[in-house]
Amino acid sequence: MNTIKRLITCAVATFALLSSFSAHADEETGWRKIVDIGCHHVGGTCFVALDGAAFGASLGCPGAPTNQFRFDDGNTVTGRRTDSTLLAAAMSGKSVSIHLTGCSSQGTPTLAWYHVQP
Repeated sequence: MNTIKRLITCAVATFALLSSFSAHADEETGWRKIVDIGCHHVGGTCFVALDGAAFGASLGCPGAPTNQFRFDDGNTVTGRRTDSTLLAAAMSGKSVSIHLTGCSSQGTPTLAWYHVQP
């Protein structure tokens, strides 16, 4: 009987943990061109605007739907690498596909990962 109680308690705890996560889905932008790119001087938040239709509606961000995503780690090695890669893509006219998840500190969709078209 103790084993059943422990299993039920574990199941209830797991359900509570899983239900505490946001029900919002990640989004993919599909292949698009970068039309604007930059970073804030203070705070390290970088922003990228893409052509085409607005995105981010399923993420539940207050600043969505929009054609802009952000990433808050522009002052880190990873953030600088991301900014440089996306800037190179914009300057060379390459398309990018962006995977978005969650919201930035400024309420817009945030970057999870990206692809640059070869």
